[in-house]
Amino acid sequence: MRVYKFLTSEFAIKDIWERRMKISEINELNDPFELIPCDLSDPEHLRAVLGMRDQMARNRGLLCFSASWTNPLLWAHYSDKHRGICLGFDLAPDGVARGIDYVEKRIPWETPTQQFMLKLLWTKYDAWKYEDEIRAFMTREEAEDRRFFVHFSDSLRLSEVIVGHRCGVERGEISAAMASYPGPVPIKKARLSRSSFLVEEDAYGFIS
Repeated sequence: MRVYKFLTSEFAIKDIWERRMKISEINELNDPFELIPCDLSDPEHLRAVLGMRDQMARNRGLLCFSASWTNPLLWAHYSDKHRGICLGFDLAPDGVARGIDYVEKRIPWETPTQQFMLKLLWTKYDAWKYEDEIRAFMTREEAEDRRFFVHFSDSLRLSEVIVGHRCGVERGEISAAMASYPGPVPIKKARLSRSSFLVEEDAYGFIS
């Protein structure tokens, strides 16, 4: 599965050099309704779900990706207003990562079962649909300055680098960061489409 991570150029280059990616903290995600997309009018249900979320946050985090890189909103919101870089990864088909289900209204409360609890992990408000999110929950293990990381591997293989159309990073800087990688990774330059409201690959690369 090919997925995409939008980053500032600074953090993208750092991740490429270090061959790892920061795991997002559950309590620091930008959607305040994360993991609580159900009707919580009953105070007991509210306490139960918030307790579940807090327990998960103590030892798990998230890797959040998008299914494509052509949406200009993603570049604007998560890649420094098109000045950043998008990293494309191939994920192992092990079932750990999956797409989000987007809903217009909070889902009805159900008797807590494994199926219902899993539904809470993969459901978000429809307004976030533009993200086309693919997510994976990760156990937090390697800590550095209270941050947690996952290393690139066969299960998280860097397969593509797309440089934003306003980004000043040159191909050579990215190539240097990947000099010790086992195989070539395509480096693309993005541009605004001339015929749609999408972002596309610049056929002239870094010289246009």
